[in-house]
Amino acid sequence: MEKKNPVRSGWLRGVLCAVWMMAAFMGIEIFMRHYVCAELDYPLWFSAAWALLLAGFVLLLPRIAARIVFGILYFVSMFYAVAQSGYYLIFGKLMWLTDIRYAGEGAEFAGSVFAFLSRGFYISIVLMILIGIVGIVLIPGGKRRWVTRVLSLLAIIAGCTALYFLPAQVFRADADVWGGKNEYRRALSLEGAYDVMYDARKVYRICGLYQYTMRDIYKHFIVPHTPAYAAEIEKNRAEIDAFFSEREPASANGMTGLLKDKNVIVVLLETMDDWLVNEELTPNICQMMKEGINFTDLYTPGYGGVRTFNTEFCVNTGIYLPTDGNLAFSYCTNDFSQSLPNLFRELGYSAESFHYNQPIFYNRGVMHPAMGYEEYITYYDYVSDPSDPALLSDTFQFDNADVKKKFFGGDSKSGKFCSFLITRAAHMPYTYDDELSRYALERYPEYKGKTGHEEVDCLQAKAKLVDDLFAALRQQLEETGHLDDTAIVAFADHYAYGMTDKDKLMEMSGVDNTLLVEKTPCFIWANGMQPVTVDKTLNTADILPTVLNLFDLQGQYSYLGRDAFDSSYDGYAVFPNGDWISGGVMYRDGKVVREFREGAAAAMDLEKMNQTARDFINVSNLLLKCDYYADKES
Repeated sequence: MEKKNPVRSGWLRGVLCAVWMMAAFMGIEIFMRHYVCAELDYPLWFSAAWALLLAGFVLLLPRIAARIVFGILYFVSMFYAVAQSGYYLIFGKLMWLTDIRYAGEGAEFAGSVFAFLSRGFYISIVLMILIGIVGIVLIPGGKRRWVTRVLSLLAIIAGCTALYFLPAQVFRADADVWGGKNEYRRALSLEGAYDVMYDARKVYRICGLYQYTMRDIYKHFIVPHTPAYAAEIEKNRAEIDAFFSEREPASANGMTGLLKDKNVIVVLLETMDDWLVNEELTPNICQMMKEGINFTDLYTPGYGGVRTFNTEFCVNTGIYLPTDGNLAFSYCTNDFSQSLPNLFRELGYSAESFHYNQPIFYNRGVMHPAMGYEEYITYYDYVSDPSDPALLSDTFQFDNADVKKKFFGGDSKSGKFCSFLITRAAHMPYTYDDELSRYALERYPEYKGKTGHEEVDCLQAKAKLVDDLFAALRQQLEETGHLDDTAIVAFADHYAYGMTDKDKLMEMSGVDNTLLVEKTPCFIWANGMQPVTVDKTLNTADILPTVLNLFDLQGQYSYLGRDAFDSSYDGYAVFPNGDWISGGVMYRDGKVVREFREGAAAAMDLEKMNQTARDFINVSNLLLKCDYYADKES
């Protein structure tokens, strides 16, 4: 019987192991590519280079160390790709590593996440786990021969060399499409997205999972600690000054001071999509829209890693959550003198925020006082049992005497108040067995089975509860004597992205483009005011300067957004990936994809609007990064 040649056997196993490991790392990229829909080939080039580099590095190590290192590299990459893919399927965007800080806030709704994921998704995970295990087993034992070491080093050098030259090659290939001299076009190019990193998915679709992750670590964990960072901050402040100096200065208009000296109740309508606002479901909201100021074309783009907190932060401070991977929590020591609560407190108003959830959720117990509120009032502090069904009601603040006193200015020496209320009723998930859905359907049982679609039934019943809040709020204003001296500012935080049936969501929204689904309701109401309809395209950042103008507080600070009634402002909605809607034009992925009126694109300076969109995103990030409002004179 012929004996096996140990050298040949070890060599063949080493080659098989190297090929298997490279295929395994590439398999992770292909898995994520499938679910994130990265149509470009560039990520495969980058990931192939990383696969070569990582395989070469692992095979330099002794067997035990190689198994441990490969296992860590492979399974961490795999589970990160799974998390990113799942996140993309739900939210249509990717996370930065810093967004993981928000993971705890989503744990409460983790059960509903699984409904978004297909059976094939789970089968792929099982297969990748098996591939990783086989890769660990295949790693050859024995002392590494010099040939293996040389080949491993050559693989590492080849991988590093490819990663060094690949970006330039990719950007050169892209230059013919976008050009390199015009700044706004460069910003929309692959090179601009790769350098600025304003959108996680765009970076991924350029360079793949491994390079994307390394860029993320470098930009967000290493660069801020380099000596050049402080000088960059000063340069960034100059960029912001230039951005504001190019605008027409804010001036008084016909709406200035309309609500001056009134109390203000700010209501964030959790998940109240525009298709949920109609005479059948929300007669009280519709009445207030008809009697007040109704903003018919306002969009709530999803900046940062979370939707609800993005909107509440923006409306209160005028700044979106960072798109560059930094956390809003990192800026809790910033000066927010320009914020809505701080400006009202300067006038002697009390300013407190109200919600059912615990202070640790989105770190509201820290962030709300940081934004200017005297206190974040959680309803949990006013019940003895955390499972008390009273917490399910959006009228808790009226039903509890202590909370009601605070809500209507009981802590204010002047008697005036600025109360910020975050509703709960319409929150995801939208299934019959969900606690909030059961609560809504008990009150409105006629909606169970009404449409033949479980999610729509639940959302409609929940919308009825939100509408009940406004009926109760108006009644409370009458009973407390504040009906004529209080204004209500109401807006949704985002569309109903929690629906798992995306086709049904688009159908109910009556749109055929995912940018258009971002349109949400917004209105401002005060008893006896003259009705106004605003059809101008607006975005979340415009709410704060508009409110301040109505209260005659506009002009003290420069804001990212603009007053909706400013005649020099044409209005626009800029999305975190650089897409925009303005002037009857929808611009997406570098081209006009829709004209809402004939000749709109020809009448618009597309280059100028693209530059505005880029500056808008950049300045929003820089306002936080530079603590721009610190020491500004008011």
